[in-house]
Amino acid sequence: MPRYYFRLTDGKQVFNNHKGIDLAGPAAAREDAVAFARSLAQGAVMPGFNWSGWLVSITDEHGRQVDEVPIDAVG
Repeated sequence: MPRYYFRLTDGKQVFNNHKGIDLAGPAAAREDAVAFARSLAQGAVMPGFNWSGWLVSITDEHGRQVDEVPIDAVG
C-alpha cells in the first residue's frame, strides 16, 4: 500500500508531516486531505489559527506531488 504525506503551506510557511500514512491510492489520499483540511478550517486542529490562503499538499512516497486541497475551499 502506498504511503502519502500531507504538508501544510501558505507559500511562505510549511508544516511537514514526516510520518505519512498508508492509503489505497491517490483518490483515498485526496479524501483524507479533504477531511483534514475541513477539520483545520473548522478549528478542530490548532483552534484560532487563520488558515486563509493555506493548502494541504499531498506527496507520495517518492516525493512527487499528487494533489493539493485549499483549506479555504472545504471550510
